[in-house]
Amino acid sequence: SNLEYLSLVQNELGDSIPPELGNLTSLTTLELYSNQLRGSIPPELGNLKNLTELLLHSNQLTGEIPPEIGNLKNLTSLNLNDNQLKGEIPPEIGNLSNLTYLRLDGNQLIGEIPVEIGNLTSLTLLYLDHNQLTGEIPPEIGSLINLTRLSLNNNQLTGEIPSEISSLTNLPHLRLEQNQL
Repeated sequence: SNLEYLSLVQNELGDSIPPELGNLTSLTTLELYSNQLRGSIPPELGNLKNLTELLLHSNQLTGEIPPEIGNLKNLTSLNLNDNQLKGEIPPEIGNLSNLTYLRLDGNQLIGEIPVEIGNLTSLTLLYLDHNQLTGEIPPEIGSLINLTRLSLNNNQLTGEIPSEISSLTNLPHLRLEQNQL
């Protein structure tokens, strides 16, 4: 229960993430990426209130992103990319005001980009590309003035590019290709 850092990266772990990890409330870093983990992300991970890094990318995780992720107010990095996650991006993700890195790319996420994403004003990197996101780019993205990388490419986004994107004056890297804008 005193564990603060757990890294099992680049192994051949192939089962599901045990919900009991939610008991490790002293954890600040949980790195399980580059394995063959299956099943859904346990909602019990929302108990890890001290977590600053949750890195579950490059696995075979399925199911939806649990809304309990929004309880992790100290997170600075959330990497769930390159899995097989489905469903919508939960609006509770907007509670993670300390996030600097958010990667949900390379999944099968649907629905619109939640307007709550505009609350993440510390973000420097936002990758939502290579999903099946629909609807318009929310103008609230213009609030993310610290962004240096924004990738929304390879989705099914429609409508006009919001003029608020011009507020992102620190942004050298913008990808919007392969949508229906």
